[in-house]
Amino acid sequence: MNIDEGGNNTSAINWNGKNPNEKVLFNQRGIGYDFIATTGTKMIAGREFSAEFPGDSNKVLINEAAVKIMGLKNPVGTIIDYGESKSTIIGVMKDFVAESPYQKVAPMIFNRIYKDEGGVILIRLNETQNISTSLAQIDALVKAINPDYPIDRKFVSDSFEEKFQNEKLLGTLSNWFGGFAIFISCLGLLGLALFMAEQRKKEISIRKVLGASTANILTLLNKDFIKLVAIANLIAFPLAYIIINKWLSGYEYRISVSTLPFIVAISLSVIIAILTVSVQSVKVAKANPIDALKYE
Repeated sequence: MNIDEGGNNTSAINWNGKNPNEKVLFNQRGIGYDFIATTGTKMIAGREFSAEFPGDSNKVLINEAAVKIMGLKNPVGTIIDYGESKSTIIGVMKDFVAESPYQKVAPMIFNRIYKDEGGVILIRLNETQNISTSLAQIDALVKAINPDYPIDRKFVSDSFEEKFQNEKLLGTLSNWFGGFAIFISCLGLLGLALFMAEQRKKEISIRKVLGASTANILTLLNKDFIKLVAIANLIAFPLAYIIINKWLSGYEYRISVSTLPFIVAISLSVIIAILTVSVQSVKVAKANPIDALKYE
């Protein structure tokens, strides 16, 4: 069984108290010993399959989602109709994402699979050993078992990585278009700063003659732009919050929207605006006031 693949689905499971008109679809998987240690999940009740209990052919494990949908208060020891035979639940496994990371974990049932029945082997590599060495050992073992069968192996992490390709592409495009938008906005701010500085050149010169410092003039020029940036953020933040929440609602497992990105956004926008406007404002503020007032 591969942890990230679909397994099989069955609705041929019945238990005491089940509505006879209701069909519940279970994800069915065959597993061997040490499944818990290999996958890194946990048992929350009962036990898993073990070599200490070789007679587990009519025993099954279920996950938390299955316990909830079956409405079992004490699932361990419950006898269910599994296909054409009766099976006993010996353990409950903690839910883990096995297929789509966008959907809620389905109710799952695990039966004991024997070494001559499985077609896929799930292996946990030793972290202290070189990966290339481990893969070479695996390939040699596969070749020894069946020399004519092509080696087909993949990492579970790579499989899950493929499932997030759309999100990675969306993130990359968002970064690029966001960068372009910021660049264009800075050009607009710079153009507006040039225009306002030119329009207020005489006012700035008079203020300098009357004793205003460069810092006072920069504060005067930047104040209006900061107001515009603040208004823009007040309009953008609610829209961004609504759009992000709408996008996240498509994922069963998702983070909550925190205030940190908005704080960072408004801080960066104000800093960028001040720097952009100040580049031109400093030139005007340091200019000789006589040049602007000599014809007055």
